[in-house]
Parts: sequence; C-alpha cells; structure tokens
Amino acid sequence: MCGVGGAWGRGAGSIVLKMVPWLMHRGQEGVGFAYLSGESVVVGAPPEDAEAAIVHTRYSTSGAYGAQLQPVYAKYRDLEVAVAFNGTIVNYRELDPSASFDGEALARSLAREIWERGLEEGVAEVYRRMVGAASLVALLPWGLLAVRDPNGVRPLAVSNEGGLFKVASETVALGEGVELAPGVAALYGMRLAWWKVEPQQPRLCALEYVYFAHPASSLGGRVVGDVRIRLGQTLAEGESEEGDVVAYVPETARHAALGFAERLGLKVVDAVVKSRYAGRIFIKPPAEREAEPLFRVAKEFVAGKRVFLIDDSLIRGTNLRTIVWMLRRAGASRIHVRIASPPIRWPCFYGMDFQSREELIAWGREVEEVRKVVGADTLRYISLEKFMEVLGENTCYSCFTGRYLHDIDVARAEKELFRLREHLKNKPERLKNHA
Repeated sequence: MCGVGGAWGRGAGSIVLKMVPWLMHRGQEGVGFAYLSGESVVVGAPPEDAEAAIVHTRYSTSGAYGAQLQPVYAKYRDLEVAVAFNGTIVNYRELDPSASFDGEALARSLAREIWERGLEEGVAEVYRRMVGAASLVALLPWGLLAVRDPNGVRPLAVSNEGGLFKVASETVALGEGVELAPGVAALYGMRLAWWKVEPQQPRLCALEYVYFAHPASSLGGRVVGDVRIRLGQTLAEGESEEGDVVAYVPETARHAALGFAERLGLKVVDAVVKSRYAGRIFIKPPAEREAEPLFRVAKEFVAGKRVFLIDDSLIRGTNLRTIVWMLRRAGASRIHVRIASPPIRWPCFYGMDFQSREELIAWGREVEEVRKVVGADTLRYISLEKFMEVLGENTCYSCFTGRYLHDIDVARAEKELFRLREHLKNKPERLKNHA
C-alpha cells in the first residue's frame, strides 16, 4: 500500500509537490519523485515549473523497510520510464527474473513491452502476466500514463481541466476528480488516449473503506467517512452489553464510533488520544510500532465507567492490547472491544503489509482466545455477512475469507515475500540507487 500521483501540464511540478500531504496517509516512510526535463526522465524532486512529474509516498509491502524504492527508473533501448505503483506483485520474478523487487520488475517489463509491442498492447501484456494488484503512474518522454489494476483492488482517480491532467490514488489529493474504472488506462501528453486493460470483476480492497483511505475520499461512488459510519451503526445492531461511553482508537475508527454511539444513544468521548506527530502507527516499520509512547488516555472520561472501545480492524493486536491496558489503568470498570470489520485470518498479497498468517492475531484463534490476548472484558466483531451487506459485492474480502482473486499458493507466496525482505535488508548499497 502506498500513495501515487502525477501531473502533466503547466506547473505540474508544483502540483505534485502539493499532493504529498494528501497522500501520506497511504505511506509515510519516504517520498520519491520523478519529472521530465526536456525529453529525459529524471528521478528526483521536480522544479515547480516542471511540465510533467510523478510522486510516490512509501508504505512497505515488499522490499526493505525504511527505504524509498520508488519511483523506479528503467530504460529499454531508447525508451526511458519512471514508474510508481500501489499494490503488490506476487509473481514479479516472472515479469523480470533479474529484478530485486516488484517495483523494479514492473518498471523494466513496462519499458520492454511498450518498446516491443507499442503502448496499448505493451501495457496489456504486462497486466495479463501479473498476479497481484498494481495501480500505477508512469512517466514517459512523451506522456503521463495512469493504469488502474484490472480488478480495481487499489484506487486511482484522475482530473483533466484546462490543459492540466492530474492523477492520484484518491480523489482527496486532487481536490476535484473522478475514479478511474478498474482495468482502464489513460495517457496524457503528446496525445490523449484511453483504453481498457483486461478489466475483471471490480474488487476494491475492503480495508480501503475500513482503514486506509481518507474519510473525505470517494471510493466506489461513496464517501469513505459515510461508509465507516454505516459500519459502526451495523456493528451496534444486536448489542447485548451495557455501556456508559464510546471511545475509539484514533483516528480511523472515529467514524465507526460515531455510528455505533448514535445507534445506542451514547456519547463519544476522546478518551484515547494519539500524538498528532506520530503518523499512522499501523503502516510504520515494525521497530516503530510500539503504541505506549504514542497514546495517552484521559482518565476523566473513563474512570468508573463501562467503555465501548471501537476499532476499525484487528490485525496484529499489539496496539489494541496496549490501549486496553491503559484504559484499565485509568479506571475503566469494563472494556467492551468492538471491531468494525470481521476477523482477519489470511495474509494480503494485494498491497497491505501483513503477508504471513503467523503475524495475524486471529489466525488459529477463536474470538474468545483473541479477547484474552487483548485483555478486554468482551470482544465482538461485525459479522462477515453484515460487513458484506454494507460494502457490497464489488469488494475484495480475501484477507477475511482466504479466497483470493488469483490462484495463489499461500505458503509459497509467504516465503517468497519474506525472502525478498531479508534479501533487500542486507543490500543497503543497492537501495541507495533507488533513493
């Protein structure tokens, strides 16, 4: 998972630089750029007057943590290309056997296939061979390319006004924009072209709605914040426990907490607060995910009270366990944890950084066992059935069900992605070449 953006037209460099704060909720480990200088593709921060540029905000889902690997520059014959993408490519070695990570394989294969087959057929060939998900922006000497992956697992939006073409992972980064349909490619530059790249049944990642996307963005024609409120309302249906207040894990569970509290007629309190400078903890590298230094509990809101604690999802459980302990220490009499998504028991191979079953708190555990691990008095998830009713059929539920969009050998994919991390972790000089 990460954020991508790009622009072509007068002042494109300035536009892309201003996109960064609106993409960093998708990736905060580093920011990388590429721009067009004359007819040459250059990796680096663009001058404000550059007429074409792309940006990538990194969240590690493959490759080493703490390294800015994108955009990736590649050259085949006389064709230069810089590529930034959002997703994960499981079979990247089949795209390019010598590539050290999936972004490098994607850039090299795009350059090669476009040179040898032409733009439209070259892009289509890369996606025909791909297992995984990749919504991308690519800078070529003669155009800015935007492609949303065929299932639309990862979002991508565009705008085209007054000779300025913009593309970004989410509409909020564009100000005004429309979602690119799954499997659609667009080229803007020396010529304007739109075409389809093997579109499949739409399957937008459920966790985009639940956690990842900005609440003001539009996904699947719906405002993300509204979807989260609906999830909270649905979660409250059939609630059997009594509570005095509703708290939430900042920040993405806030809308679900509002919906939950509204349905039960309770008050939402900002009992759990996070440093506004901490960034998003879930997408930090493992060594930086310790919750206690980053959270505080306002005991005045919870002392002697029965607390419903709402979280959007429960993946590893490390942060939630710490927050439950902090609420208990602050004097909460009962802590009822409620999760606005079902148990996540399967790894993601489409752009999220949980790619092994062993790291998932719900893998191999029943709900009561998970409750004991996090230390809550009660624990309840939204049911998968109700969850799917809210999000709809055009959604990817692979991490909840283990039913993937591709034929994936889970054990083999886990080993390959782990091996990739370990390999690049020990190749610091190689990583500097992509900084």
